[in-house]
Amino acid sequence: MDDILLFLKCVSDKTRLKILKLLLEDEFCVCQLTAILGKSQSSVSQHLKYFKDLELVKEKKDSKWTYYTINRKKYDEYLAKIFTLSGKTFTELNLEKIKKRYEVVKSEKP
Repeated sequence: MDDILLFLKCVSDKTRLKILKLLLEDEFCVCQLTAILGKSQSSVSQHLKYFKDLELVKEKKDSKWTYYTINRKKYDEYLAKIFTLSGKTFTELNLEKIKKRYEVVKSEKP
């Protein structure tokens, strides 16, 4: 479940959501993203670190530039985890304490 939270944290930022959309469309280097977003190079690089930590980007070196694209396989895995969340049990999500509280509250329902 922590990986889902990290993914949602990554895409919940306005700038990172814009970067996600751009990288879903094409490949870009940091300097191109900087020009498009109107952000500093260090800002864009910090935002890309979220994507790198989640293995959401592929990197392609071309001389002195690094181009980024979305790792579709990993992106699709995160989306699948979110979409199948309702089908998971509390135990599968490591939420045993919540399950117990849920059962108590449900049994006391007026």
